[in-house]
Amino acid sequence: MINKIKYRIIILLAMLSFTACQNDDMVSANVDAMVAEPGDLLNQAFPLNKVRVEGKGLMGLKRITLDNKIDISFNPNYNSDKAFIFTIPFDEKLGSRFGVQPITFITGNGSVTKNIEILQPVPTITKTIPAVATPGFPLEIGGTWFYNISSVTLGGKALNYTLKSSSSIIIGLPANAVSGSELVITTPGGTAKKTLEFATLILVSDFDGNGTRTSWNAYGDIDSFNANTTGGPTGNYATLTWSGSTANGYNGSSAGGGTNFLSATNKDAAKTFIDIDVSANVTGAQFAIQLNTIDGKDYGYNFKVTDVNWTTKTISLADFKDNYGFGTNTASTIDASKVNEIKVGIVQSDTPNPSVIKFDNIKIRYQ
Repeated sequence: MINKIKYRIIILLAMLSFTACQNDDMVSANVDAMVAEPGDLLNQAFPLNKVRVEGKGLMGLKRITLDNKIDISFNPNYNSDKAFIFTIPFDEKLGSRFGVQPITFITGNGSVTKNIEILQPVPTITKTIPAVATPGFPLEIGGTWFYNISSVTLGGKALNYTLKSSSSIIIGLPANAVSGSELVITTPGGTAKKTLEFATLILVSDFDGNGTRTSWNAYGDIDSFNANTTGGPTGNYATLTWSGSTANGYNGSSAGGGTNFLSATNKDAAKTFIDIDVSANVTGAQFAIQLNTIDGKDYGYNFKVTDVNWTTKTISLADFKDNYGFGTNTASTIDASKVNEIKVGIVQSDTPNPSVIKFDNIKIRYQ
């Protein structure tokens, strides 16, 4: 009996010794370094960088959590006891942010938490909408990494801007902006720069004595015309009233022809626009915008006012049609550099009686 007890004690001691040896072989998870690729950033990384984690006891990787809230996907095939690789994500919807933050790794040998610093990338400018800017008009800037913007400048002068998203901002271009000026967007990550080329902008008339056409007169079936009405969006404006007369069958106002507005190289109608501030006494009042006769055709563009408040109407020259706007042939193929007169009137056949149209700040631009 005593021999049996001794035998059992010996077996028990042997089992305890074996278990102790096994426990001595187990290694707790430990991270020595996190190295960003490409490059050799240590415990730092930019979004979308691959990060190589080095240490011990890393086999059996189960989970990676960034900033206590963002689960990071990984490929278990790139996991050994001494290393594994993952990619730094960046998703605003999940709460991604820049700066030092905890990152936790759960492996088959336990959990380990370290700090990693997510660096803000240098912003980039990839496009502008429209591609060619116009002084005095808003401009959308498309790009990347528009976070924590500290300033937006053009030619060294600060601009007002609205942040739409991390890839888009709207800037307000000053009316006196000079083509070739450098736009600079500054963030903690660095600066993005782009030289802006502006559209050719010709002021036809502002009815305050400025522009290439300053002496306006009216013709046809008008009741009254005043090219110096006070209280417009930027000063004086023009007012034309039609009260139902059809003696001539037409009406309008003009400051006459003269030198072509655009240079001989500005030929593309699709790149040519007419901007005009408009208002009226009643919705439905119908404007008639006409050009000088070009290549034997009378091009026009007609539109109805939908808001009696002042608004800026932008018209593409390519949208004009022959026969005073009632034809089937568009002006898309005309030579835009031949335009030297812009007339403004009322379409008598489909407009309230009386119709009083108001207009100001007529411009032609090429972009």
